Amino acid sequence: MIHFIRRRWKPVLGAFCALAVLWFGAPWLVALPERLLTPPTVSTRYLARDGTPLRMLLTTEGERVAAAVTFAEMPAPLIHATLAAEDKRFFHHGGVDLLAIARAAWDNARSGRIVSGASTIHQQLIKVTARREGKRTLRVKVIEALQARRLVMGWERERVLGEYLNRISYGNLLMGCTSAASGYFNKPLRDLTVAECALLAAIPQSPRRYNPFRDLEAIRPRQQRILTKMHELGWISDEALRVALAETLTLQRYTGGFAAPHAVEMLRMEGASSSTIMTTLDAALQRHVETIISGRLSALKDRHVTQAAAVVIENVSGKILALAGSRDFYSKDGGQINGAWAPHSPGSAIKPFTYQLAFERGATPAGIVADLPIEYSTPTGTYRPENYAHRLYGPVTYRDALGNSLNISAVKVLASIGGAETLLTRLRELGLTTLTEDAEHYGLGLTIGNAPVRLIEIANAYACLARLGEWKPWRLVNVPSAAAESPRLLLRSPECYLIADILSDNQARLLTFGTHSPLRLPFRAAVKTGTSQSYRDNWTLGYTPEFTVAVWAGNFDNTPMQEVSGVTGAAPIWRDIMLHLNERQRLTWYAVPPQVVSARIDPRTGRHLAPQSPPARLSQEEWFIKDVLPPQAVAADYDARGRALLPREYAAWVRSGDNWMGDVVVCADDEARREWRITHPIPGTVVRLDPDIRDNGRRLLLETSAGQEITWRCDTLKVEREGAVSFVLLTPGKHDLTARDATTGEAHRTYVIVREE
Repeated sequence: MIHFIRRRWKPVLGAFCALAVLWFGAPWLVALPERLLTPPTVSTRYLARDGTPLRMLLTTEGERVAAAVTFAEMPAPLIHATLAAEDKRFFHHGGVDLLAIARAAWDNARSGRIVSGASTIHQQLIKVTARREGKRTLRVKVIEALQARRLVMGWERERVLGEYLNRISYGNLLMGCTSAASGYFNKPLRDLTVAECALLAAIPQSPRRYNPFRDLEAIRPRQQRILTKMHELGWISDEALRVALAETLTLQRYTGGFAAPHAVEMLRMEGASSSTIMTTLDAALQRHVETIISGRLSALKDRHVTQAAAVVIENVSGKILALAGSRDFYSKDGGQINGAWAPHSPGSAIKPFTYQLAFERGATPAGIVADLPIEYSTPTGTYRPENYAHRLYGPVTYRDALGNSLNISAVKVLASIGGAETLLTRLRELGLTTLTEDAEHYGLGLTIGNAPVRLIEIANAYACLARLGEWKPWRLVNVPSAAAESPRLLLRSPECYLIADILSDNQARLLTFGTHSPLRLPFRAAVKTGTSQSYRDNWTLGYTPEFTVAVWAGNFDNTPMQEVSGVTGAAPIWRDIMLHLNERQRLTWYAVPPQVVSARIDPRTGRHLAPQSPPARLSQEEWFIKDVLPPQAVAADYDARGRALLPREYAAWVRSGDNWMGDVVVCADDEARREWRITHPIPGTVVRLDPDIRDNGRRLLLETSAGQEITWRCDTLKVEREGAVSFVLLTPGKHDLTARDATTGEAHRTYVIVREE
């Protein structure tokens, strides 16, 4: 025997040395998986400005991966539960657990099938990060064993365990323990109970089989075995075991969130600049705005108003605090369309910028505009603006014209300051990117909203007014103040103050909106409505120094609402949002700028009432920029009864039912009675009926230059009358019309040709 040992000791020693070299040296011949050496791709997260989660996107590999946590940040019960479930000798074996391999081989041999495995956490981490395709052959297993050995020799155990828990799949697209904690229990990792940690530790062995959402009871026996093993290994006490076994597990599925979907989609389309996007959104305000929209639209359901969008801007920073693009992102009637971004016709919401331009060019809120019929020749035909109520308002101040949103007046004001080119340039400077046509394409109708705009962009234009002329880009991403774009003074501040004062003046909008419309708030706020043709869109935009709120209401299929205007559709939503903002933070109003002074005027003539002016039956206080006062009222402006003498062009209006001023105005119309003519329609006018405009464009006004009573007659059409306005409802064909002076019998004739589109 001694001889045998002496003869064999060299080969045995050689084999032992070879195994030692293989065990300690061979691992350095294989490289670790490249994925293990790079941080895992993390899901992009969108957060509200206070850190409230809005949404977590899937990675390009279709997984939900939270930011990695360090080993020190991982709760001890989760670490112990994982070791009890997967590798209880983790801190003692050499990366490949030979004892576990022997035990597994014995168990599998006895059972005649594979009933247990022996891979360590080191081996599982290699397998997870290598992601080898195809069948795991003996060669592959040997390579993984060598890589596991190299991991033991080069990495601290805590690092290995931390990487494992950050990278392992917990099923349901949840990668890593942090994602699993939020995905199954909707709570931070640190708040997990011992029982919950054991449940998570039970899943990785077979995520499909142990799917808590599919069958929680099927996973309970494995969870309980893990708890028992933790107790046996001395990691939890008798009491902790008892409590954990008795705990009722309550799952709270969390899929990454889906708050503020339209705002997040806007940012997602831009592409993520980092794994965590801190937005400007106020989570509580966002939810409240969405609730307001849903409630108000429910009340308008019978009037075919299906959608609305709203934007809230913090004026001082330009940050978007809330953005709701539709009633419900999941609604089948276009809920995924972003109403804050989709262009729509703004109606009268454009008018404040026309008047602000006029004030910059020397006009004043006391200036008088003749709200009387007018026609403009355009390359595409005759353009004839009409007021929303089909009424004429005669001599109105710029204040009343803007406050009451008079279309004829706005068009005349725009024509007086250079036309569409002037306004188009300003709107583009304010950031309205949808105005891509030339000025001739839009014409004077630009001021009454014939060009589509985006809600978020016109809201930001109003925020420029709210900042008294300072323009800032709107922002959805929170950036440090130093990185924010510096504001620039785009509009003149005194003129912006005049606009704010007019838009907050309930008296100035009395003729159109009445005394108790939704626009009237218990605090001062500038506000403007807009309604597009045929009630397809309506808007309400308004502001205080602190916030700008913009609302659109309508239908994404562009079908008209049932006579729902801005004041009845969008305004109640706007009002509720403004009231809520005031509850959160007491809203303020502007101090009068030093360049602005007040003076009394006669609203019938717009003239300044100085101490030496004759007594006026009507007067009101008005704001002016210093040194830009209107002419002083003189005796020649009034008759012996104190009535304001209006120019000849108002003669017919003074006698009409549209004369809302009554007996305080008069027109010296002797000249008006001498010569008169038919001003509309001129002979041979061709009218095409258009189904896309109000009443198919069938309503045709009949007008003359006469100041006296004129009677109209048509043998083929019925002549109708509303106050001082005569009109006919057209039908296809040729129609002769006669206008006759009731006093002198003088008559003039004209004709129109009506064709269907």
